[in-house]
Amino acid sequence: MLYDSLKQYSQSGAYPFHMPGHKRQCIADGLPYELDITEIHGFDYLHDPSGCIREVEHRAERMYQANRAFLLVNGATGGILSAVRAMTKRGDTVIMARNCHQSVYNAVELCGLRPVYYVPDPVDGTDIYGSVNPFMLDILLGKYKGTALVVITSPTYEGVVSDIGLIAKICHRYGAKLLVDEAHGAHFPFSDAFPKPAIQSGADVAVVSLHKTLPAPTQTALLLTNDAAAEPLLQRQLAVFESASPSYLLMAGIDKCLEYVENHSFKEYILRLHDFYQKAQKLQKLQLLYAPGNDRYGNLTEYDVGKLVITTYGTGITGSVLARLLREEYQIETEMASAHYVIAMTSVCDVREGFDRLLRALKQIDSVLPYAENDQCSAILRKVPKKCFDLCDAWQYTPRSVLWEQAAGRASMEYIYAYPPGIPYVVPGEIISRDMIRQLFELTAAGVEITSTGKTMPRTITVAD
Repeated sequence: MLYDSLKQYSQSGAYPFHMPGHKRQCIADGLPYELDITEIHGFDYLHDPSGCIREVEHRAERMYQANRAFLLVNGATGGILSAVRAMTKRGDTVIMARNCHQSVYNAVELCGLRPVYYVPDPVDGTDIYGSVNPFMLDILLGKYKGTALVVITSPTYEGVVSDIGLIAKICHRYGAKLLVDEAHGAHFPFSDAFPKPAIQSGADVAVVSLHKTLPAPTQTALLLTNDAAAEPLLQRQLAVFESASPSYLLMAGIDKCLEYVENHSFKEYILRLHDFYQKAQKLQKLQLLYAPGNDRYGNLTEYDVGKLVITTYGTGITGSVLARLLREEYQIETEMASAHYVIAMTSVCDVREGFDRLLRALKQIDSVLPYAENDQCSAILRKVPKKCFDLCDAWQYTPRSVLWEQAAGRASMEYIYAYPPGIPYVVPGEIISRDMIRQLFELTAAGVEITSTGKTMPRTITVAD
């Protein structure tokens, strides 16, 4: 398909009097310059595809059971911005889970929307957001009649999945559309061991990041919909938020990723996961959140077994310390560390040696850890801060920089968040409380990287004067 066409063209002898400037000449080893072209004759156009790019989209539609799939070359972020813009009008109310990625907040700000936040309850005994409660969402939709859009994240960074089927039915009963940020669930359609994909469960639009959990280059993703009326609107907004000079290397990466997944069994991967979980049950202090038969964690509708969430509760060390030990002592780099857990992301490309190395490392670390109380700091937001003004109105206020410890009672002009995963603690227009100041100082002390839009945290913060 697209990749094969690029390969043939690179060997055809055609001379490129067109972009890009490297003219398909290799100037650095390891980079496939010979395949890097622009929109020339015979290679289709991303924003109005009808040839080889459309063929890749057809394959994605078949594999994800979607009426329409759009290729994304600037990650799920571009898809989320485009979808929110396509599914709303300025001034609309949007209900969004507070643990949505920052790109959703950026879309709300750019589109002039009025957000209503829903904070999922934490998984019992943890500081990890649990599944969205459909009945709480029902109450919110009944209260905020005329809501245009509901946005939730499923699976979350930690692999927590919500009941998309029931949530979609509730949204549609109130006339609201459902957008699911499924960035971390691109692998769901390819094994029954994973939850049912959002687009097959009734979501109007879903975004999946191929590069997160499938063998695809960074920045590659798909925007999926079964809503025929939304298709032209999505296509229009993608032309706004994506480059007019899309990378053919990235699109070829999507092509090869889909080909690989379509022709590759996930059976061995699932067996390796199950074997890892079984053996990890022998850990005494460190624990896997989703261990087989572990029913002590409530508020979990479903979860993704591909996310290895290793908790440090009762060990006396933080997730940041565990991540550092794995990195420095065992040459294992994990995806993310929070105050009380580490996330090790897996994929169909993980080999047995990798799982074995991680298991050996955890057993050795576990064997020398004491039983001890952890710090009580929480890495999640328990209650939405009070609001002074909507984030889309922040431009009307004069900014002023103050010391973080002096910010209590003031309205923030910046986002404050931990990255990863990029979920805001404070949104522009919200009041910074003393409790928030204390919590973020505690998280910083625990090794969690707290940052802000201006990148001055935790020293100073910009507030409305």
